Amino acid sequence: MVRTFQRVIAAFLMAGGVASVAYPAASGMSGAAPDPDFSLMVSPTRLVIEPKAIGDPQSFMVTNKGRLPVDIIVNRTDFTTDRNGKVIFQPSSPHSAADWLKVGPSDFRLAPGGQQRVAVRIDLPAKPENGEHQVALLFVAPAGPGGGNIKLNRAIGTPLYITVPGPIDTSVRVHGLRVPEFAMGGPVEFGATVDNLGTVHRDFFGKKSLNVRVDGRDIPFPDFTVLRGTSREVAVTWDDPPFMCICHVTVSASGTDGTSSQARTLIIFPVHLLALLAGTAVAFYVLVRLVRRRYRRHLLGAARALHEQNRDDLDQNEKV
Repeated sequence: MVRTFQRVIAAFLMAGGVASVAYPAASGMSGAAPDPDFSLMVSPTRLVIEPKAIGDPQSFMVTNKGRLPVDIIVNRTDFTTDRNGKVIFQPSSPHSAADWLKVGPSDFRLAPGGQQRVAVRIDLPAKPENGEHQVALLFVAPAGPGGGNIKLNRAIGTPLYITVPGPIDTSVRVHGLRVPEFAMGGPVEFGATVDNLGTVHRDFFGKKSLNVRVDGRDIPFPDFTVLRGTSREVAVTWDDPPFMCICHVTVSASGTDGTSSQARTLIIFPVHLLALLAGTAVAFYVLVRLVRRRYRRHLLGAARALHEQNRDDLDQNEKV
């Protein structure tokens, strides 16, 4: 009996906007790319639900932008992230809100160009744990019938962050600041670790980005989110440092328990250029010495020739 494997290919976005996933139509023709057979869009790409908005109507709009009809199944799943921000789907995660959601419709068919609003209702348990809880909705397009042993289920994952009423803690800790002690020039890479010690996720993008403060400038890390109870490793490259400096590097983040920061010192000194300059100076000095030596030899030779000429003249005069 042939066993068929199924895999889910998911596009999972953490920030707001519109999430979409598309697969082009099979075509051997050249020229402009045709509209894809499969193209699914979900808006918004995430919901952040504050305590006062838990009872409000919530929904997602699903749009079929492909050329073929598509069947959609809406699943709930727990998720977390690793230290590099990679999303990990798993059956059970800390601070899960998977059992709090009621979704409708949970399955439907979309014609090409069709839209479907999917409503989400949140029912809190009697005594929910304080803080934020998260869950993801997976809008799955199951693999259709066909041959082959591997079938791909395409999906878009949209996270929901639900904060229950009560005190909120936004504490974070910045540590493990990675700064080279010495550099001969740019680019220079900085890195840091951010621990979320609070009870809600923390977004670091836009005006709330995490910055490296160096040489009087703020260099923002790429946008990232740190889930409750997780850590993130972040890095950024300083492409245009000054020619020379003793730079003080600082990374700081503020939260409920105050500001967490770390500082290092970076020395930038172009040793390679200094070596090149010293080598050039030495070569110039040697060249000058050689030129002077040859000039002296030329003068001495001319003087000897003149002296010999004078002696010959004297000898001729004495003979006469």
